[in-house]
Amino acid sequence: MNIQSPSAVIDPVATVTHVRVRRWFYINVALGVIGLNLASFGPSIVAPSSRTVPLPLTPLVVAHTAIACAWILFFLGQSVLIATGRTRLHRRWGVVGGVLAVMFVVVGCLAAIDEARRGFDLSGDLVPRGTMPDPSFILAPVNAFPLFAVLVGAALWYRRRPEIHKRLMLLTMLGPVAGAPIAHLVGHWSALRGVALPVALGSTVLLLSLSAIHDWFSECRVHPVSVWGAVGTFVWFNMFFVVIAPSAAWRDFTAWLIA
Repeated sequence: MNIQSPSAVIDPVATVTHVRVRRWFYINVALGVIGLNLASFGPSIVAPSSRTVPLPLTPLVVAHTAIACAWILFFLGQSVLIATGRTRLHRRWGVVGGVLAVMFVVVGCLAAIDEARRGFDLSGDLVPRGTMPDPSFILAPVNAFPLFAVLVGAALWYRRRPEIHKRLMLLTMLGPVAGAPIAHLVGHWSALRGVALPVALGSTVLLLSLSAIHDWFSECRVHPVSVWGAVGTFVWFNMFFVVIAPSAAWRDFTAWLIA
């Protein structure tokens, strides 16, 4: 008689449920980031007259917007390919992702430098025209692009190890890519301005925790990348704004960069 221990019995219903959760999670993250961007940038698109500079948008801003949208759609498409089992096509399109990532970093940095030279952002959500803040303050969010480059570079390095690769790619969406729309959302809606810092910190912690939460509910364990990647991303953002951005060295660097 073949006696099978209870621990060896696999519940097929639970297995199918976990597979579905894993398949849809990354797709839902991409759709959520798309919704976040629509809520943040949508008002200034629907009503251009409310922007600091209604028309026309500069070619650099248009290029940055187009590349950012392309990256989010690329992440969504790659997630769909994995969810539908088309792994080979997913790997082939990975080359396009590398090119998009380089374009996103380069054009994004140039757009941030241009904004610092201008002295205000086009939507008026963060730095309204005429307020004349320190250019080093306007340029500070540029730190998201080196972080994005590090995460994508690490994800490409570990492309043969799916469990690490997918979590690093997820962090690019939950950290650097989602950071700008959150800031604009808080800046645009007057009801949120009084609690801007708690909302920004709370939403950042929540987003960066999603990978670990998903790990726990889908696999009953948390992958190390979900922990240390989230902690590293959070520390990167906050250490920059607390230590580097207020420093004289950063102000001197900003002055040299925008001169």
